[in-house]
Amino acid sequence: MSKEKNKNFIIRYSFLNRSFYYGPGPFLLTTWEKNPRIKGKTMKFDYSTNDTQKSLAPFFSNKMLSVTFSGLWILCLILFICWPTKDLHFYVSGPEMPLSFLVIFGVTLLLNAYVNLRCGHGEIFIASIPGRPQRDKLVTFEEERDFFSYGLIEFILHTLFLLVILLPILLVSASLSEITPRVLLKSLSIIFVASLLCRMFGFLMFVAWRAHPMIGYQSTRLFFLVFIFGTAVFAPFTNSFLMINALYKGQEMTSFFSLNAYSLHMLIITLTIAFLTLVNQLMVRHNRFKRESN
Repeated sequence: MSKEKNKNFIIRYSFLNRSFYYGPGPFLLTTWEKNPRIKGKTMKFDYSTNDTQKSLAPFFSNKMLSVTFSGLWILCLILFICWPTKDLHFYVSGPEMPLSFLVIFGVTLLLNAYVNLRCGHGEIFIASIPGRPQRDKLVTFEEERDFFSYGLIEFILHTLFLLVILLPILLVSASLSEITPRVLLKSLSIIFVASLLCRMFGFLMFVAWRAHPMIGYQSTRLFFLVFIFGTAVFAPFTNSFLMINALYKGQEMTSFFSLNAYSLHMLIITLTIAFLTLVNQLMVRHNRFKRESN
């Protein structure tokens, strides 16, 4: 542990806990850890290093890596099945295009959105039965710390990490279907924001229905069905599948606003993510205040 004094403030770093502390001194680090009400800021990366039930979905835990690479193997198998049986020049000279891109990106959307939903709801790392995770009253890091400074960063990084792992398969499928870089980037952004939205909603149900996990479990599944499939009926420009399909076919989906369908889709999903971020922050602070009051 190193210590640097600056008037009445000190900076400490703990190699054991991989954490920084900047705040009023002189306090020992153990005092800070035992009394979290001491004012100061802590920067920890437990979502990537911690391998206990204190973290909802640690990046590099054995269970999380198993889920991640299972998705990768599934995509490899589907790509093998959907590999074009005809030469590329046949598709270039004809009206049809290989379905590799559409199938692989559709499955990736489905897998990543569902995995992130479960990560946000705390179902990945622990052994549990549907809707009844075995955490008892253990408070996670995501619930202890401000969502803006911890949970939000964790969710963005992990959602991006889960997409980057699958990137080689996605690039191969795009090249097989002769997809332009512009369409590729737009499709990746659609998958990313859809997965992040599912992660945000999953966490909201986790903190909102802590005492009634079955309600949270059912709510997350209902949201997933409505967002992934139901929106295709009542709000097509918010449906990620339809947006990727329109990009694949080079079609322009109609919308009720002056924005094109892709821009409108990204705007709506991004604003929803921003709203859920604010709600999650308020819920985390409210629950923390209740715990401290008790």
